[in-house]
Amino acid sequence: MEKAMVDYLIVALLIIGFTYGLIREIRQCVSIRKGNKSDVIHYKRRLIGNYLSCLSYVGFLFSYILNLLLVLKVIPDVFLTSDNTSFSCFGFLAILLIAKFGIIPKEMKETNYKT
Repeated sequence: MEKAMVDYLIVALLIIGFTYGLIREIRQCVSIRKGNKSDVIHYKRRLIGNYLSCLSYVGFLFSYILNLLLVLKVIPDVFLTSDNTSFSCFGFLAILLIAKFGIIPKEMKETNYKT
């Protein structure tokens, strides 16, 4: 019983952590949109990269929660299986890494936005 509680706690902490990361990404997208376009050299590339990372965060979080609900048998696995949701989690995570390290320019990653 205690092992199951620890497992649920870890899953809950992961969901909270990814939700916090999503909120930070959304704030960063808003700060880029509100910023001065002429001051940033790679404005469009940075904006598209941040939008893509935001969408991949949402997709990953949705797939992760859906996978969790399938494993806990909260929703029946008629059309969706755990394998499908695991694959979509992996796909969204790959898109997130490509957006973070491939699309967003390296000199523009650090932002100074007010929280």
